[in-house]
Amino acid sequence: MVSPFIPCVPRYLPPSRAAEAARIAREINPSNAAVHRAVMRTPVGGGKARLALLIANRWPTSGVKLTVKFLDGAPKDLQKRILGHMNAWQKTANIGFVLTSGDAQVRITRLNHPDDMAGYWSYVGTQILGIHKQDEPTLNLEDFTMKTPESEFHRVVRHEAGHSLGFEHEHMRSGIVKLIDRNKAFAYFKRTEGWSRQETLDQVLTPLKDKSLMGTTEADPLSIMCYQLPGEIMKNGKPVPGGSDIDKIDYRFASSCYPKKVGARRIHR
Repeated sequence: MVSPFIPCVPRYLPPSRAAEAARIAREINPSNAAVHRAVMRTPVGGGKARLALLIANRWPTSGVKLTVKFLDGAPKDLQKRILGHMNAWQKTANIGFVLTSGDAQVRITRLNHPDDMAGYWSYVGTQILGIHKQDEPTLNLEDFTMKTPESEFHRVVRHEAGHSLGFEHEHMRSGIVKLIDRNKAFAYFKRTEGWSRQETLDQVLTPLKDKSLMGTTEADPLSIMCYQLPGEIMKNGKPVPGGSDIDKIDYRFASSCYPKKVGARRIHR
């Protein structure tokens, strides 16, 4: 059974800050320079699409500890719950999200307005370091409260934490994209999400290089980083289930990116 579609819009820095972010990404992890791609990006909330050259945004292979702060006065029990789900990636990876009252690299809000800030989104990996203002969020979890079902913490919070660790959308792999009927996808996402053709191209129909994703020979339709895609837009009529939690392939991939060998590095930026 396919879960309800919950769109996530990974964020990337504007061109004015992208060059600095690319330099930082290469400095932090030289292997980031080996993975790059040119894509069209439509600004969240609309606007003219721009061609962006993106490189991988992974943290050091020695692992990383990222400081976290909530910008919207989230209650302590909710902060603890969200942080616990973000740290689920620790099962196999040398990573950590650590709450701080000072300056933080990951800054979380739960905004449901304005439109360009609402929804579920995160900047990807080292791009976070290009967001210099401490009052500017890097991750949003629209309307999450302690009453939100536990299944959504597994599915949404762990997904956005994956973006913060530098992981891209698994459904953007060519193996899945080539199974999508483009015209049906344009019509479906216009009807259900109000997306323009360009937004559907950006979110669903533009394949990324396989090695920038989960690093397996075939796409993983059950990855936590994979959208749920309905059968009605697929050429074979079969839905892509998408991930409801971090699966074995996700954990194996995270371990290969950030193996548990040495102490995780704190990033001082």
